[in-house]
Amino acid sequence: MWKNLEKGFQAAFEQAWQAYKLGTIPIGAAILSQDGEIMAASHNQIFADGGGAVKFHQIAHAEINAILQLSEMTSQNVRENVRAYTLYSTMEPCPLCFGAIVMGSIRNVKFAAQDSFAGASTLNDKMDYIRNKNITFAYLGGDAEIVQIAVQVCFELELSWHNGDKVVASWEEACPRGVALGKHLFEHKILKNMIEHKFETVYNHILSLEV
Repeated sequence: MWKNLEKGFQAAFEQAWQAYKLGTIPIGAAILSQDGEIMAASHNQIFADGGGAVKFHQIAHAEINAILQLSEMTSQNVRENVRAYTLYSTMEPCPLCFGAIVMGSIRNVKFAAQDSFAGASTLNDKMDYIRNKNITFAYLGGDAEIVQIAVQVCFELELSWHNGDKVVASWEEACPRGVALGKHLFEHKILKNMIEHKFETVYNHILSLEV
């Protein structure tokens, strides 16, 4: 349930919900300091203007905008401690975001759901250059993964874009309950009907559904 999520994941999911409400891909990211302070938080803005540095562009991903938000801070403390910060994402970073993590001095990453279509965390041991960065990736899974996949499947079905079926099919083997719930959310317009609710309520409701 929502109360069991780390603060960083709660912040990331709240960003993902904001993305969904704006009509763009529901992925969110947050960067927390070693003391648990939220230093940056953003969401996907490929199809929307959510106030990020990059919007209405194919590279306007949640992690990209969170890292760019952090880079705008000129504080010496931020520059000195960024390697101790943790980036939380609702979805496994793609190759684009993986590269931004490497080059943005992020050294700790946690993600809620595996992305069997575009996830790139396995690149972490493919080059000496990257291995020497000592980046740690931690996958949460469980309820958080189910909710993320469900919301994203619902969005993919609402969008009806040309690649949607392939994307959903790639997630079904890894997270069948998440995909089933996503289809249920879409068919019954559940997310649309809960658009004014806080994501804590939405999160718990999704997990309560019998499908």
